[in-house]
Amino acid sequence: MKKVQLLINIILALAVLALFVLHFTGIGSRGVSESASGASASTGDGKIVYVQIDSVLAKYDMATDLSAELEKSVESSDAEYSSKQSAYQKQVTDYQDKYNRGLLTRSEATTIEQELYTKQQELLQLQEELTNNLTEQQTVMNRKLIDAIMKYLNENSRQFNYTYVLGTSFGGNILYAHDSLDITESVIEGLNSAYQQQLRSSR
Repeated sequence: MKKVQLLINIILALAVLALFVLHFTGIGSRGVSESASGASASTGDGKIVYVQIDSVLAKYDMATDLSAELEKSVESSDAEYSSKQSAYQKQVTDYQDKYNRGLLTRSEATTIEQELYTKQQELLQLQEELTNNLTEQQTVMNRKLIDAIMKYLNENSRQFNYTYVLGTSFGGNILYAHDSLDITESVIEGLNSAYQQQLRSSR
């Protein structure tokens, strides 16, 4: 299992999903508060602000905790698969050694080959199951993260007084945005505060 590639995919998935939420979701109905942004950009009756997605993913405690949980699952799955793969490979090597030395009858060799084939198929099935489990866990993790961000933006639309929240990231569609419209740090602070309160209440 390619753990490094999977972890990269996890990070990319989080970034893409967060970008989707923050860039394409319009929330609220008022202008940007002076305390949060210092200035605002008008679009009809509403206002636009933006959030730096890379910073949210790096500093949001929930994203960090969920990523850590998923990484543990990846490591556990990798260890389980590697252990069984090593055991299988050892059996293959042992069979080849005995076969080359003429220590097996044709009937014995056929039986062992069938057993090895069965174990090989079981390994492939295990790999598929572990991958599917990790994919499902990643999907649930992403949904939790998106739900928390959307809930926070909805509940705090009056505080920031925005109509749209755009998401900026390196190489994204937004090539320039004035710093006065950046509410990233305030959003991160609010998200973390809400998350820590949720953790305390669940204990």
